[in-house]
Amino acid sequence: MCYSTSNREKSRSQMERELEAQLKARKDYISFYWRTGFAHLPMNAVTQEDPKHIDVVTWGIVEPWTKDVKERWKKLGGKSLNTQSEYVFDNNRSSEAIHKRRCIIPVTGYFEPYYIKKDSYPHIVQPVNETYLGLLGVYNTIDGVNYASILTADANGFMQMVHNQKKRQPIMLDPYHWESWLHDDLSNGQLNQLMFQNDTAQELEAYTVLRSATNSRAENNVPEILEQQVFPEVREKQQYDIRQLDMYDENLDNLNRGEPTSLFG
Repeated sequence: MCYSTSNREKSRSQMERELEAQLKARKDYISFYWRTGFAHLPMNAVTQEDPKHIDVVTWGIVEPWTKDVKERWKKLGGKSLNTQSEYVFDNNRSSEAIHKRRCIIPVTGYFEPYYIKKDSYPHIVQPVNETYLGLLGVYNTIDGVNYASILTADANGFMQMVHNQKKRQPIMLDPYHWESWLHDDLSNGQLNQLMFQNDTAQELEAYTVLRSATNSRAENNVPEILEQQVFPEVREKQQYDIRQLDMYDENLDNLNRGEPTSLFG
């Protein structure tokens, strides 16, 4: 699952360069340190219907025939924010959208909880080299507003050490295939290949942050939410779990490494 993201300010030109698309208007560039999907706020996306431009979508998909979006959000809860890719062809909210209304959602990072028994230790997951992640999404349009959901899948080896309870992750498509995801007339087989066989090759890192980072009611949209916090018990447990793995993911070298440093001077 993925209920909170970060889109740390870089520059409009960098977003346009990496996504190979132009912002429709300068005001459409959206940056934030932290944002919860439960607030149903806008975020940037490149859509299948207009792949040459960076558009704005609202986080929280609903069925395309929905009359009262806010009431539907209340009933759906987190199901409006994420869509399990294994059921994307059958879900009423996504069965048409997966063919006609796909999108790439650029983020600089996202937050997932790591658990030791009942205690949650949120991590931020982000590229090492100051680039964007491209999360796969689908959307429906109602009264001119695009309501989007992030697609999720089983966690890879790296993410199993981060999101260790649910063992799920947003689908992070490799940048080489971003354009392909937005092509028209893709078959179910081609869509499945993109969703399940083209995980990003970007070098990733993850580290513990403030404990409030996965609390949707907290005031987390502050620079400090991106700074590393050290919890020795987490490092010890993760190192033990990594030693039990049959296959090693190179990104695990970037899991809670080093000492905390401020990102902002």
